Amino acid sequence: MKHIYMEGISTSSTIFFHTPSNRIPDFFYYPVCIGRYFCNIPYKTDRNRYDSFLLLYTKSGKGLLSVDGQRRELLPGDVCLIDCYRPHIYQALQEWEIMWLHFDGELSRSYFQYLTDKSFFHTSLKQPLSYEKDWNRLYEQFVNHEAMVEPLLSQYISQLLTHLALAKEEGGYKAAPDFIDDTLKYINRHLSSDLPLEFLADRVSLSPFYFSRKFKEETGYSPYQYILTSRINLARFYLKTSKETVKNIGYTCGFKSEHSFCTAFKNETGQTPSEFRRN
Repeated sequence: MKHIYMEGISTSSTIFFHTPSNRIPDFFYYPVCIGRYFCNIPYKTDRNRYDSFLLLYTKSGKGLLSVDGQRRELLPGDVCLIDCYRPHIYQALQEWEIMWLHFDGELSRSYFQYLTDKSFFHTSLKQPLSYEKDWNRLYEQFVNHEAMVEPLLSQYISQLLTHLALAKEEGGYKAAPDFIDDTLKYINRHLSSDLPLEFLADRVSLSPFYFSRKFKEETGYSPYQYILTSRINLARFYLKTSKETVKNIGYTCGFKSEHSFCTAFKNETGQTPSEFRRN
């Protein structure tokens, strides 16, 4: 693991590098580097070239991707496959937790071209927790200092790419309805406010029942679960990167009391906020 000294990135962020065997078969994928960043403004990566492909997944918060004049806001549950052989920029627009992987291999470009004829492929995953689970299996190989078995690493990367292929085949690559994008942006900008279902539905002139059903179809979460998960993820960020009290962080993230915050946090993570911060 390499320590990170970069403006806008929390010191609790991680990055691991990998040098593949010189005998690796052409049909294997291999990781170049992998990491989990807790970012905030002014974090920005601006490169002319980085010889690899990048899987960039937004766990929480919001970022912005720019490639060849195309721009895309990145929200929780979004994953992009980027051709880093071309100039590219990605940056935090607010607190932004990202799980990323640079990888390569002889088949990488063919897979990329199967997904898209543009500079990057973007989708909002319908089952983001499944993607996170597969990503963590690869990430934990590095965290736990396990032996790097090239066929296994290739398999893990292939599984991550399969999520994107399924999204393409199922039509998941199509843009979500405008009211979903608008609602996600609104929620992420107002996590400290009350966000009742009736209010969110009324904002976009839909009935609560229809709004809730379409929201889950597009995001994989109910509105309540999405808001709760977003608040917990924001709280995790503040616990890692600030010295604010648990009580103040809870209020900042939209919880009405310290007790409700601690209860929800432990139900979601298995730890109290204080335990999470210590660990």
